[in-house]
Amino acid sequence: MSEPAAQQVETHTPKELERPALVLNNRSFGWITDKVAGIVEGDMPGWWNIAFGVSFVLMLMCFGYIGYLFTTGVGVWGLNHPVAWGWAIVNFVFWIGIGHAGTLISAILFLLRQKWRTSINRTAEAMTIFAVICAGIFPGIHVGRMWFAWWLLPIPNANEIWPQFRSPLLWDVFAVSTYFTVSLLFWYMGLIPDLATIRDRLRIHSKKVTGAAAKLINRFKQFLYGLFAMGWTGSNRHWRNYEKAYLLLAGLSTPLVLSVHSIVSFDFAVSQLPGWHTTIFPPYFVAGAV
Repeated sequence: MSEPAAQQVETHTPKELERPALVLNNRSFGWITDKVAGIVEGDMPGWWNIAFGVSFVLMLMCFGYIGYLFTTGVGVWGLNHPVAWGWAIVNFVFWIGIGHAGTLISAILFLLRQKWRTSINRTAEAMTIFAVICAGIFPGIHVGRMWFAWWLLPIPNANEIWPQFRSPLLWDVFAVSTYFTVSLLFWYMGLIPDLATIRDRLRIHSKKVTGAAAKLINRFKQFLYGLFAMGWTGSNRHWRNYEKAYLLLAGLSTPLVLSVHSIVSFDFAVSQLPGWHTTIFPPYFVAGAV
């Protein structure tokens, strides 16, 4: 009797295990680049201009209220001798927590190699930067006399005035400035390949530009994008160094979330008030930020 014929092994993926396509209709990479870069290269829609105008008016109101604070005093938001904390420290902690959420979304998902983070990472990183900027306003203006805010920094001066290094306010300055620097580098590092793409597209489209003013604007854009692209060419060496640097910054950002919010909690924990002088605040604040 002859041996049974060898059964053919199925090489195709079972239907129930097939993953949906990330880009439908078999679109090319060039089509995707045109769609993404078109948002930057094209004109902003009308609703965006309206939203920007409303946001700009609100920003002017913010600076107006800060000016009123300087001319009137910090009592306008409820601060006095028995009430040491008020609107300033509440907003400071709130914005720091918002910034940490963006770092956790982007950095930790990158360390865990979650591919879907690419759809939200740029928004999360930008949210972190703007949130830290908003948070940085309040340590400066809460002192009441903004022109003395430079006392928070250890700047050599003729009066030999040095900051109180045992004050948690000074710890906040160093912690938040470090966190902002790392977050800014992490965000900018991810932008470099995209900046180079727009730079190259501007060079290609420069042949179609007519008019002296339009050509001058195009050249200025090329210079600006080329400056921030830092000579990126997309070579294997550039990608290798880029991935190492991006991984390093992601690794630095993740523990900073724990350390910075722990230091922020010291604003409350190192006080002498009963109920606040406790060691539970650092993990409590970190859990609240997460």
